[in-house]
Amino acid sequence: MSAEIGQIKRARTPEQKNDRRDTILATAKTLFMEAGYEGFSMGLLSKRAGVAKGTLYLYFGTKEEVLLSLYTLEFERFCRELTAGVTSQTTDAAFVSHLYETSISDPIFLALHARLGTVIDQNISLDALITSKRAMSDHFHAMVGQLSGPLALEHKQTLAALSGISALLTGSYDGASDSVIKTETLPHDVATFMGYFNMKARFEKNARYIIQGIRASES
Repeated sequence: MSAEIGQIKRARTPEQKNDRRDTILATAKTLFMEAGYEGFSMGLLSKRAGVAKGTLYLYFGTKEEVLLSLYTLEFERFCRELTAGVTSQTTDAAFVSHLYETSISDPIFLALHARLGTVIDQNISLDALITSKRAMSDHFHAMVGQLSGPLALEHKQTLAALSGISALLTGSYDGASDSVIKTETLPHDVATFMGYFNMKARFEKNARYIIQGIRASES
């Protein structure tokens, strides 16, 4: 018996099953960042995690269910870290910059966020979808409640602002990494032109417009 198979013991207790699930997800995160969505497969994950493929399917029905579980964990992290860095003294500019930096602090978040509605949600069971969305909803509404005051927005306005900014994040994925070219070394006209397409700057500018526009609208 190979060492890979020999080290696996059947998870019997709830604690063992939770540990096994956590191990699978940790392995899945590494695999996704290495292989991307197209290269990620249940077969490869089972080998990397050291579990039989049949065992893997006891925890997740499709690769998208694995990725949705990963996204749910990342979304919880995002909500927690975003609210932790905001106070009543936080300006709109500081808030959107903090939001952007929080979203890219773990590269897998935006990579999954960009595929959430178009791919991941379309290839999972209804039960998995409901469980995940309820968990995310709890964290999202808690975040809205904590941000409304510092942002000087009503609850429904904060909902609208964060929903709009979420759409911006989806569009920001391809340009999430800053350019390695230092614009100060370029002629002014070239640096200015490249600045029009700087994803971070464009995101923060448009996110501020969303917040300010909603704040100016009727409550």
